[in-house]
Amino acid sequence: MGASQLIKTGFELFFEEGPVGRPTGGDDQQVISVREVGSLAMPTGRLVAADPFVLWPEDAEPFTATFEPGKYPVTVSLVSWLDRDGFPDVRQGYRVAAAKLTVRDEPAYVWEPALVPGEHVSPMLPGQRFGYHVESSTGAFFDLSAAPAVDRLAGDDLSGNCELIDALGAVGGGRGPVNLTDVESGLNVVAFSTGWGDGVYPTWVGRNAAGDPVAFVTDFLMISQF
Repeated sequence: MGASQLIKTGFELFFEEGPVGRPTGGDDQQVISVREVGSLAMPTGRLVAADPFVLWPEDAEPFTATFEPGKYPVTVSLVSWLDRDGFPDVRQGYRVAAAKLTVRDEPAYVWEPALVPGEHVSPMLPGQRFGYHVESSTGAFFDLSAAPAVDRLAGDDLSGNCELIDALGAVGGGRGPVNLTDVESGLNVVAFSTGWGDGVYPTWVGRNAAGDPVAFVTDFLMISQF
């Protein structure tokens, strides 16, 4: 196995609206739609992707790939289905197939694993998995400095209510996506459901020809026909 097998291409296709490949074995046809979720404040340029409901702020680990502080747009790829007669399968609704933070509005020359400090991916180990663990069927993007804010938004208040759960519950039957701002800090988090639920999900960083990050994409392993 060569190192090239750990370098992905084609994530751009996750964010092109329309049918995905062709249905096989009588399966329903997958259809992609794209939703803009607004901007994410990145005061440090150190991105964290994590399950917001199980992460302690002090345990937040940003990716080693960093970029200039600023505000960057987040987009999600939603997959729904058409039945074999070509009609929407309303029973399944939609699932979040991927989430993308765009750093630069230019194509990626190459996609590589987005890793946290101390994490390694060897090109010699077939089937090796990397990514963050999800235990609440929810993932999120946020700046490292926003970890305490995410902890407040994902925790219960004195009345037993949770802002993030309430926000997710209002969109797509709890699947999101949502862009929620912490009043105390002014920082925000973008959260969404994760494919079919709990698991380990990889994030990839797209780089331009100069090696600069242009986008980060978390793949929730819903789309396999590219």
